[in-house]
Amino acid sequence: MSENHAIVFGASGLIGWAMVDQLLAPYPAPGTFASITAVANRPIDLGEAHWPEPEAGRRPDLRLVSGVDLRGDAGALADTLRRQVPNADKITHVYYFVFTSVGSDLEEEVAVNKKMLQNVIDGVSSLSQSLKFVVFPGGTRGYGIYVPGGTFTAPLTEDMVNNLPEDYAKTVAYPQFRNVLTEACRGKSWTWCEICPDAIIGFTPNGSQFSLALHWAQYLSLYAYNHGISPRAQGTDKGGDKAAVVEVPFPGVTAGYESLCSPVSASTIAQLAIYAGQHPDRCGDGRLFNIADADAPTKMRDLWPRLAAWFGLVGVGPEARSDTEPLPSEYVERYQGVFGEHGLDKAVKGGVGAGRKQLDSVGTWLTFDRQLSLDRLRAAGFEERRDPIEGWLKAFEKFREAGLIL
Repeated sequence: MSENHAIVFGASGLIGWAMVDQLLAPYPAPGTFASITAVANRPIDLGEAHWPEPEAGRRPDLRLVSGVDLRGDAGALADTLRRQVPNADKITHVYYFVFTSVGSDLEEEVAVNKKMLQNVIDGVSSLSQSLKFVVFPGGTRGYGIYVPGGTFTAPLTEDMVNNLPEDYAKTVAYPQFRNVLTEACRGKSWTWCEICPDAIIGFTPNGSQFSLALHWAQYLSLYAYNHGISPRAQGTDKGGDKAAVVEVPFPGVTAGYESLCSPVSASTIAQLAIYAGQHPDRCGDGRLFNIADADAPTKMRDLWPRLAAWFGLVGVGPEARSDTEPLPSEYVERYQGVFGEHGLDKAVKGGVGAGRKQLDSVGTWLTFDRQLSLDRLRAAGFEERRDPIEGWLKAFEKFREAGLIL
């Protein structure tokens, strides 16, 4: 058994939950880590976290620390960790999966998120002289996809991030994260890398602000139920109840249905984060790695029918939508009482929050090719691959298990 101690900030989020899950699996093999500290701002009941159960001699020890606000100062954070984390002085790997939205002022958002990362690095560095590696996730926002039509011509390669237009770059936190880590590790023995996903597909036990998988899962679950397809007839990728054919159009436009993209399951991101920390010679020195489930891009045309089929529905392409036809978030809001009628209060309280309107627009906004090149990732030796649909369907299964959908 190694003495590696991983601390995961943002453990209640999409990537953070998967990070703890994969560390406990244990990935890639027993003995990679001796202990894990899962840190979250939102309270988590460990009994309802849906992580693997402890297994003596095989899985690392797990410590959960909830209610930690990173927006204070590094000293206060260090004191909290010193009090609540056994062997805080032995932390070897920091997995930082935290991001907070602050409203419409994007430059303020950058400043707030930069300060939180600075607090974490300063706080952990003051406690542990054993630190080896730090990982944080960027994203395709750093490739300029918030500009209508995109900024660069796909496939997107890691060197493009250095050529963002200045006015846009100052609204993105990732360049500031790189500055923080570059300065903090200067002259130190630890190093770091950045992971860049596009759409992240995964599970969280308490819902999520920006989970496209949960957003669509709740929508499709209610849509199927309201069209006479019982939950018992759902839960496969085979088309569900064949007694009736219920079509559900893709919530977007044809260009969004046909554009190339590179979705990734949160567990794949977590596996790369673990791999990177075990191979600092290949992955350190501030390297940036695109990540996706498969080398070849896909389209919503390929995914949507299979997502709908899990709920017993027939997924079809976009259709002209009237002004009175509800968007997915409006549909869920209108019918979420059905969850309560079935005793799924958690589905009402733990759905998608502030990000639901943005998620409604995915099919109408992301209408351009934005696939990622994985050449640098493969050159670094990371070879994990999976069918892009797999992460979606596993997330659906976990949502049902957690009572977040019918």
